[in-house]
Amino acid sequence: MKKRICFIPVFLGLLLFLLSCNAPKSGKTVCNPLDRLNWSERNYTLLNNMINDYGIGGKFYKEGETPYIVLDWDQTCAHFDVEEAVMRYQLFNLHFKMTNDQFQNILQDTINGITHLSEEYGNIRLADINADLKTDYKFLQDQYRGFHGTMSLDRIKTTPQYQDFIVKFLFLVDGYLGTPGMGMNQAYLWELYLFTGYTVDEVKNLAKEAISFELANQIGKQTLHSPAGLKTKSGNLSCSYNSGLRVFPEMQNLISTYRSHGIEAYIVSASYKPVVEVFSGIGTFGYNITPDHVIAMELEIGDDGKVKPEYKRDWVKTVKQGKVEAINRVIKTLPDKNHDPIFGAGDSDGDVEMLTKFPGMKLSLIWNRSKGGEIGKLCKQAVDEMESPGPRFILQGRNENTGIVVPGSESILLRK
Repeated sequence: MKKRICFIPVFLGLLLFLLSCNAPKSGKTVCNPLDRLNWSERNYTLLNNMINDYGIGGKFYKEGETPYIVLDWDQTCAHFDVEEAVMRYQLFNLHFKMTNDQFQNILQDTINGITHLSEEYGNIRLADINADLKTDYKFLQDQYRGFHGTMSLDRIKTTPQYQDFIVKFLFLVDGYLGTPGMGMNQAYLWELYLFTGYTVDEVKNLAKEAISFELANQIGKQTLHSPAGLKTKSGNLSCSYNSGLRVFPEMQNLISTYRSHGIEAYIVSASYKPVVEVFSGIGTFGYNITPDHVIAMELEIGDDGKVKPEYKRDWVKTVKQGKVEAINRVIKTLPDKNHDPIFGAGDSDGDVEMLTKFPGMKLSLIWNRSKGGEIGKLCKQAVDEMESPGPRFILQGRNENTGIVVPGSESILLRK
């Protein structure tokens, strides 16, 4: 029998190539490996150019020097903040393993010499709001059957002590963020200390449960008030928070496409590493990042395998300049990556250093949250560079009410 020559695979391969490429008037074939999705037209072109220039076969690709990108996680790879979502899930469902003594020890009446929250937060004394939280937590420990009491979760939620605890805990986290001299370092650490007494596997199980809940939860801004009838030292307070989480298909596709073209992706986050590993991990929520490509905050683990309310010794706090230090220590010490990242993405002041301190970084994507501060300055630079063929910064918009990316640089803010 004569051998049959089959042209179908060749034809299909050529067809797929042409579908992902277009031929401009110059005659040069330009590939667009990324899915179109809702990227702005300009950003879509620039992000594809990065792949074509720095990926395998690109004009800047060098054998033995693996190109890589660094991405913030919260509000960058996914909509809203996963650490905050897990924290609220813990609070609302009283998923704590801390004793009364351990809880009291994470509350400090003086932080960096500061004894009051800022004027924006009522100049409330730390000692007063801490005293209320300690009283509330002891009540919950004594009465809730998940601790040492007999009340069901539904029943304990009706008590003024539970309601006061939730509001003042969330108020204090926001107060830390809004008080000069405390800020991100204090707020983020305090959120992490809630995992005290958990094993890492238990943290991951809790995180998966919380993320699944929030992905199905309605997006919105919720406001809570402490009960008026409960006599407390810090008085009646209120707090607001954003509910819901959403994935960004654009970022999922960017990560997988860059990786398939020889460009590795690293997550650099100010959230707790095991939590980010769950959201970004293989076979869970669509990002498929391996744990060794997640760089984030870490806590000490005791000899019993349980989390301690102590930050990991000799490890940087992965916020602001700490992100740069972490990249230098974890990535740039690898033999094939002892060079700067080529691309970065972020959304807040905590990402500014990561997006600006590497001379070799070619392009940075900023999610437009209409924020001021240092990230606001970079956003302005991105606007000024709108007509540039080779910008250093680009803006991408999304609709905060739906968690869906919009094909432009402007965002629709929550409740707008």
